[in-house]
Amino acid sequence: MSAASEPLLADRGARAVRTLVVAALIGIAGDALLRGGMWRAGFALWIALVVVAALVLDGRDRERRLMLLGLFAAALGLAVRDADYLWPIDFLSTLCMGALIVWHGTGRRLADFTLVQAARAPLLSLITMLGGASAVLRDGVAAGGGTVETGRRARAVGIGAILAVPPIFLVAVLLGQSDAAFGGFIDGLGTFLERGAVRHAVVAAILAWAAAGWMRAAAGDGSLVRVIDPPSPAVPFLTVSIGLYGLIGLLALYLGTQARVLFGGASYLLATAGLTRAEYARNGFFEMIAATGIVLATLAVADWLLGSEEAPARRRFRAAGTVLVAQIVAILGSAVVRMWLYVSEFGLTIDRAFAFSAMCWVLATLMAFALTTLRGRSARFAPAVLGVTVAWVAALNLANLEGLVVRVNVSRAAAGAAFDWSYHSQLSADALPTLRAQAPRLGAADCARLEAALLEVWAYRGDLGASTTWGDWRANDLPRASALSWAAADGRLGCARAAVR
Repeated sequence: MSAASEPLLADRGARAVRTLVVAALIGIAGDALLRGGMWRAGFALWIALVVVAALVLDGRDRERRLMLLGLFAAALGLAVRDADYLWPIDFLSTLCMGALIVWHGTGRRLADFTLVQAARAPLLSLITMLGGASAVLRDGVAAGGGTVETGRRARAVGIGAILAVPPIFLVAVLLGQSDAAFGGFIDGLGTFLERGAVRHAVVAAILAWAAAGWMRAAAGDGSLVRVIDPPSPAVPFLTVSIGLYGLIGLLALYLGTQARVLFGGASYLLATAGLTRAEYARNGFFEMIAATGIVLATLAVADWLLGSEEAPARRRFRAAGTVLVAQIVAILGSAVVRMWLYVSEFGLTIDRAFAFSAMCWVLATLMAFALTTLRGRSARFAPAVLGVTVAWVAALNLANLEGLVVRVNVSRAAAGAAFDWSYHSQLSADALPTLRAQAPRLGAADCARLEAALLEVWAYRGDLGASTTWGDWRANDLPRASALSWAAADGRLGCARAAVR
């Protein structure tokens, strides 16, 4: 070993030791915080500890700090929102941010992010968490005086532990027989060691192992494996033109039928398909959103397949892409009209509100594609989509779609429309603050029915929580805890004031 390499080896060894110690603590904390059943408050707190640990180990890189804060924000949504549709989004966002941090640890910057890199990141993160801890251990052993000295110390500790077990065990048994209280403590300790300690130790060890590998990558040393970036096959435009022109023709036919429906009105619907305006609005909305997403994905794949094709091919691709983007915008406009027809007929639901938000994400991604790839700046598309997606997830958590649903439907009820009190009583705890604020605007009968239904629903959920893991604070969230407290207190909506008016 040269003298010049000794400081570097010592620094890597010190970092490895710190990483191992922190990973062990995180594993122990994870064993305690992730046993609540549903991963909500406990999981969010555990992720917060992981973020703090990563910042302490190495928080000098600005992009890494931003991504770590993004990881915490994604996990925080699990604790501050209760809606069922948001849980998988926030949980998946947490996993994706963790994978992105591992990818960044390989030396890449966010400006280098591409669709291919996005596909690599989960695989790289999985490999790093499975095998990264072995590299940390290797660095720690190398800095601790080599494998010979480390092995000698390990053998000494093992022999000492074996020699210590018999006297400790015998003395404990004798003292337990001499005193009933101490004997009960020894029996309880033995039961715990027999039934619980091994399970806790295994869970903590698994979490610590994964945390050690992840934090090694998060600190900028994630080059455990090399995942080859597949190069673009650089196919001729003729290869991708078949799919692109086929989609253009198909969407043109579809938009032709949409124009007749949208401008023909209710009489055209009844005459041709036997549908009312509400039935027409209900059919096909989600399918249109999915179709636009597939077309956008096809454009992105076609751009990658072309690679650095010559300028004429690129011009033809941009022309076809522009036509497809314009057609998708028109389809999204048709989807908006359908949504408006349905909401005006039946009111707003969480499914319709979420579908509209998904359409906004598709539209924003579409605009990102038009402003980047279609202008010859393909390298900027993936970072733009990443930014759009982060903003969309943040908006979903901040906007509280269930509160929006309540406000829209109460306003419709105040204007004379029917109010579905049964549906609103089944919403999550995110809707309860808005329900409490808006209920006095309802008629006395609707308000009273809603109040009674809410009391019944939250009393049932409270009883269910007492008998399942929902009662564990680690599986709970702030809105649900507040709703259960409200139901246990008075559980009133101010319907008396509504009746007086």
